This record gives sequence, C-alpha cells and structure tokens, in this order.
Amino acid sequence: MKTVQYVFLAAILVSASGCVTMVDESALTRQQADMEVIREDIQKLNERLNGVQLEQQNLTRDMDALKKAPREDADARARMDSLEREIKAVNAARETDRKQIVEELSRKVAALVNGSGGASSGSSGGGRSSSGTETGYEHVVKAGESLSKIARSYKVSVSAILKANNLKSGDVVRVGQKLFIPQP
Repeated sequence: MKTVQYVFLAAILVSASGCVTMVDESALTRQQADMEVIREDIQKLNERLNGVQLEQQNLTRDMDALKKAPREDADARARMDSLEREIKAVNAARETDRKQIVEELSRKVAALVNGSGGASSGSSGGGRSSSGTETGYEHVVKAGESLSKIARSYKVSVSAILKANNLKSGDVVRVGQKLFIPQP
C-alpha cells in the first residue's frame, strides 16, 4: 500500500513543482473535489486491503495449528493442503488488487496533473460520452497536444477517441477543444 501512497505523493509533488499559472476558481474547486474522491478511494482500498490481510493471517494461523497435529492424520494433511491453496489464492487476489489500485490511482493522478478533471461526474469512472453509454474523462486540448499524445496519456487508442467524439481520422484537434476520452 505504501507503493500506492508513494505514487500518489510523487504525482502531487510533480504537479506542485510546475510553473505558476493563473487558475480559475472552478478548476481549483474541481481539482479539490477530485482529490477528495481519490482520498476516499484510497481509504476504501486500504480498508479492503486490511480485510484481505486479516483473512490471510487467519488462514496462516489455521495452517500453523494443523502443522502441529500428528503427520499420520490424513484429514489434517488434506485440510493443510486446502489452507495452503486458499492462502495462495488470497495472495494472488491481493497482488491483483494492488496492481488495480496502482493503475487506477495513476490514471486519476495523471488526469489531475494533465488538467482533465479526472472523475468529473461524481462517479469513480468519470464522465459519460455523448451517447451516455461509456464512462471516461473530459479532456481540453492544450497547445502542442496531438490525438496520439492524448491517447498515450490516457492509455487508450486513437481510434477509441475518434469514435467517442465522432471524428474522422483526418480531423485535426484544436487548442481548447473538449474531447471525451473513454476509459480503457
């Protein structure tokens, strides 16, 4: 979990060390709301991780108790094997959860650093597309950005952005243009 906190802290430090610019109050308020959503997500994920750790401790304690039982008892050996499989499954799930947490927070922090507003509609998935069926982010094109650069920063394909915004492959994006970026 410390890795997640370090990634989050590093992203905040990077964004705080940039040039001083004028920020309108609505953007600042939106960023503060996004930060609060991220804090809440981190809290929920910490609670989930604590639950998994407690379950792992209980399984380990049960397995240790079974190891002390006589080796001849076939039931105890079968139970111990079962517990070892459960522990491996819990560890695999824990690692998967950790990776998902890091990826989710990295996307949200990247969205905040890039000024896209992250989760703008109050849901953890972000805004909705014009069709209302996809979740994603709103991105305002900045000077020097291209569709491929934007797609890389959100880890989506250029074609997904083109489709979500009803653009043709030859269309050029303009500074200030708002794009819907679907979630990967």
